[in-house]
Amino acid sequence: MPLTLDKCGNLGGDVEMVAVVKELALRHPDDEFLLVGRNSGELPSEVGLPDNVHNPWRVWAPLVRDLVRRNQLGKSLPNGRLRLDEQQLVVKFMDDMTCETFTNLDGLVLWMGQHGSSNAPIPMINDRTQLTHPQDAFIWYASFLLNGVNTWRDANPFNRDAVYLNADARNRHKMRDLKHPLLHPVLTQYNFSHNIKHERYGDASDFEQFQELNLADVEYKTTMPHEVWNSRVDNVYSRLEVNGLAPGTPFGDLIKWNPDFDRAGDFGMFINEARAIGIKPELSRLHIMKEWVLPLGDRIKFLHGTWSANGHKELNRNILPASWNLYYPKLNSVRCTFTTPSSGSGWATAKPWEAFAGGTVCFFHPAYDDQDNILGDADPGLRSWLRVQTPRDLRARVDAISKSPDTFKWLITKQREHFDEVMCEKRYLKMIERRLYGD
Repeated sequence: MPLTLDKCGNLGGDVEMVAVVKELALRHPDDEFLLVGRNSGELPSEVGLPDNVHNPWRVWAPLVRDLVRRNQLGKSLPNGRLRLDEQQLVVKFMDDMTCETFTNLDGLVLWMGQHGSSNAPIPMINDRTQLTHPQDAFIWYASFLLNGVNTWRDANPFNRDAVYLNADARNRHKMRDLKHPLLHPVLTQYNFSHNIKHERYGDASDFEQFQELNLADVEYKTTMPHEVWNSRVDNVYSRLEVNGLAPGTPFGDLIKWNPDFDRAGDFGMFINEARAIGIKPELSRLHIMKEWVLPLGDRIKFLHGTWSANGHKELNRNILPASWNLYYPKLNSVRCTFTTPSSGSGWATAKPWEAFAGGTVCFFHPAYDDQDNILGDADPGLRSWLRVQTPRDLRARVDAISKSPDTFKWLITKQREHFDEVMCEKRYLKMIERRLYGD
C-alpha cells in the first residue's frame, strides 16, 4: 500500500488507499484509523495523513525483515520461492504479530488487490490431506489480512463484515481463505455477481443461520460437508473510481482546471498496454491503438503509458510513461482525449473524471463503461457527444472541436458540472460510512 505518489504506479492507480483513509479520518476526527495493510512504514504525518491515523507497520516491518534474515527465507529453492514449511512459518509469524490488532478493531475497510484462490497453505479441495502452495506474494501481503478478517468475524459473524472496495476488474473475490460468506456487497465500479468458495477450517457452526437468513446462497459442498461452502458475492457500483480525485488527497491536489481553447494540440492520451490474455481481440489496447488512436495522425500531441517492446514494435511508436506531476500539464495541453475498456472489461474508471476535472473533452469507446454508470445521470447532450461509435466518428468529433471554441466550451463546462455534482455526492464514501456507522 504506497503512502506517497512517487511510490504509486505510473498512470495506473494505487492512489486510492491513502485518499479514502484521509477522507474518512478527516470526517471522523474522534475515531482512530490503523493502516493494517502492508505498507512502506512511513509516519502518517510525514505523508500528509491526519493525527488520528496510525501505522503499525512502523513496528511490524522491521520484525518481518528480521524474520527473513534470521531464517534465510527463500534461499533453499533455485527460484527463490519459499518452501511450503517456510510459507507456514511466515503465515504463523504474521498472524501472531497482527492478530491482537485485528481482534480489537471496530470495523474493517479492505481494498482488493491481487490475490489467489488460496493465499496461505490450506487443504486442497480434491485431496484434503494435501496443502496448497500459493504464490509467495500472497503469503506476504494477503494471508494475514484474510486470517485477520476470519478472526475478527469469528466473534460475531452475523454482525461483523469487512467493507470491501474493488477498483480493478481483475481483483474480484476468489480467495477460499475467507471463512464466512459476505453479508454485504463489495463496493466496486461495476454491477455484477459471482460465486466463491469458503474454507471452513473444520468449523460446522452457523450453516443453518446463513442459509435461513439468505445473506448468501450458501450450500454444502456435497462431497465434504462442513469443510467447504459455496456462496454468492454481490458487487455494486458505488462511483468508487472518483475517490482519488477529492481535494486534499494526493492526486486530487494535482488537478488543474484549464478552460482555454488555445492549446498546443488537439488530442493526447494516457494509456497502458494492459494484459491481452483472455480479452476479445477487438477490445485489446493494442487493437484500439491501431484502429482508433493512431489514425488521428498529426492531431496527436502526445501518447504516454507503459508498453512492452512488442507493443512498441506493433505500433511502430515508442510510448513512454509520464510522472504524476506531468499528468495535468500534459492533459491540459490538448483539447481532447479518449478512454478505452480496462482489461477488456466494461468497468467505469477514473480516466474520464480526471479529464472532466481538468477541462479536456474525453470521448468514450463504445465498449467502455457498458453499464453507463458514468454518464447515465449526466446531461443527455453531453452523453451523446462523448460516446463515439466508430474510429471515423472519433476523428470527426476531434476535428469538430478543434474548429469550434463554443462547442469545446460547452462540453468542458458540462463535464465539469457533472464532476462537481458527483464529488459533492460522495456516493462511495457515504456507502462506506453507512457500513461502518449505520444509517
